[in-house]
Amino acid sequence: MDAILTFMSQLTDPEWIMLNGGLYIVVLIVFIETGLPFGFFLPGDSLLFIAGMVIANALSPFAFPFVNLIYWILLIAGAGTLGNFIGYWIGRQSDALLHRKKDSWLIKRKYLLQAKNFYDKNGGGAIVIARFFPMIRTFAPLVAGIVKMH
Repeated sequence: MDAILTFMSQLTDPEWIMLNGGLYIVVLIVFIETGLPFGFFLPGDSLLFIAGMVIANALSPFAFPFVNLIYWILLIAGAGTLGNFIGYWIGRQSDALLHRKKDSWLIKRKYLLQAKNFYDKNGGGAIVIARFFPMIRTFAPLVAGIVKMH
């Protein structure tokens, strides 16, 4: 348990991130936070500030700082987008299993129907808005996959 807490505290330490992978750790965290169901506990929002500090102080893979900035923006945005696709895919794969199961304290058919109605009504806008809410951003694509949002 102490190892997990130590690791979590290191994820918000810019020096540790710089010494252990730099922005590639940020890219990985963004992917996990948006794509995997257990990613909700990762410090996604605080990584914005850390990413800015790391980009400003890192050795650039490109000669021009502007190109370096664009490279990292595209890489981090791509990780978030890929994470959303993976989260949606996981939801689609678990859809049949969840619909066959009996209602539990966490997942009820009523909740799935409410989620389907919500996504039918609000569509892709709900996914875009969910990106700005830390806990919701992890589960929005997963639930969209479960209810087969198009």
